[in-house]
Amino acid sequence: MPGSSAKVWRGKKAVRREAMRKLVWFHRWLGVATCLIFALWFASGAVLLFKPFPSLSHADQSRLEPPIDLRAVTISPRAAAMAAGRPTALRLVQRGGAPAYIATTPEGTIAIDARSGRRLRDLGPDQVAANRPAPFGLTSRVAIAYDQWVVHDRFDPLRPFYRLAVADGRGTNVYLSAKTGELVQRTNAADRGWNWVGAVLHWAYFTPLRSSFTAWDRTVWIVSFVALLVVIAGTILGIVRMLAGRRRHTPSLTPYRRRWMRWHHLLGLFASGFVLSWTLSGWLSMDHGRLFSRGQPTAEQMSRYAGVALRDVMPTEVPAGVPADTRQIDLTAVGGRSLLVAWQPDGTARTYDRDYAPIAPAAVRQRIGNALLDAFPLASGYSLAPIDPTTTYAMAEGWPETAVRVTLTGGKYPDVYADGVDGRLLTVMDDSRARYAWMYYALHTFNFPGFATHPLLRRVVVSILLLFGFLFSLTGMVLGVQRLRRIN
Repeated sequence: MPGSSAKVWRGKKAVRREAMRKLVWFHRWLGVATCLIFALWFASGAVLLFKPFPSLSHADQSRLEPPIDLRAVTISPRAAAMAAGRPTALRLVQRGGAPAYIATTPEGTIAIDARSGRRLRDLGPDQVAANRPAPFGLTSRVAIAYDQWVVHDRFDPLRPFYRLAVADGRGTNVYLSAKTGELVQRTNAADRGWNWVGAVLHWAYFTPLRSSFTAWDRTVWIVSFVALLVVIAGTILGIVRMLAGRRRHTPSLTPYRRRWMRWHHLLGLFASGFVLSWTLSGWLSMDHGRLFSRGQPTAEQMSRYAGVALRDVMPTEVPAGVPADTRQIDLTAVGGRSLLVAWQPDGTARTYDRDYAPIAPAAVRQRIGNALLDAFPLASGYSLAPIDPTTTYAMAEGWPETAVRVTLTGGKYPDVYADGVDGRLLTVMDDSRARYAWMYYALHTFNFPGFATHPLLRRVVVSILLLFGFLFSLTGMVLGVQRLRRIN
């Protein structure tokens, strides 16, 4: 029996030794393949901390857009919606020098002439600059489908674009949708330069890859997952080696004597917690519904919330009573009734009903709450409150400052967030989506409570952590080069 126990013990020891040998092999060679990726992630993340991806806010867009020529509108929203088929969204804008309705439909985005009711083709080059406000001069127009700065799939309904060069001395380009006539993006030379080494590297926003969401999504998800496995293996090995070093005759944090291996191990022991959480949260940023909820209402809930097909509640009269300098009118259905939101040059909005009578913000919020009782028919009531835009949830989801939180009563229901101006449902914050906000966004950006309201402190802390992660990755790169040289 004693001999049998010793044999079992030796067998378990051999299994552990073989497992460690395979773990070392996995970490070494997958680390060689990914060490450069890790270094680029940390370096580009530091750039992103100070220089975010270019964007054109809705307020800036309102300032740049021309006012709608409301006197030329002869087609009512109801007639425009009927011409579009069964639109899920409708808005009125100034397009190529004339008013036009933009309808979002299951078949795509459709432009309808607000003077004749006929469907419009994409804008031609001669129409691009028509009736556009010009606090600056346009020096060139280039027709494109994709480029680096409009490659995100949220731009897909607006393609193709015209890239317009602005003579402002900053190398500014603005992007105009040939389909809707709206300005949707703005960059300048400095933004583009920094983002090539920031967001583009960090998010793998290379046009040939990112122009296919499926290819980009799967590629980055797989690479991130492999990187996560490398970090997990390295963390296990680092702890095992540290324990071995502590058991030596002269205890030490590391048993390694070779300079670069020693530095790799020591930096790994210090930075492994951050590197592991940052890699995990980066991988989760590519979740897209794989493990966590997307936070979106179901089609049935959306239908009950609207209460009626959009075209059935649209005004039968042309817009009247809205300010003459209105830049855009959004038309939506909430609780079986229409809402019209007129956006002003300063980015603010005024809300009207189907008779173009102003609606007070409190009445809009009440309509949102009642419509959500229709969307969740078993709920018995609701309470409604504005959001704090500095909370983790608000920053993770990108809610506007006009968002409101609706808490449903009478059972266990998720909080629902809606835009308090136009009634759009923003997020259904179920438990899965709430966990995702913390596991992805908070861990990856450090926008924790306290840090979010102290951006300088957050930047200093995150910069230091990213520096250690970068230095740790550099030691891995040196070890990888040394290993490859020994093979050759």
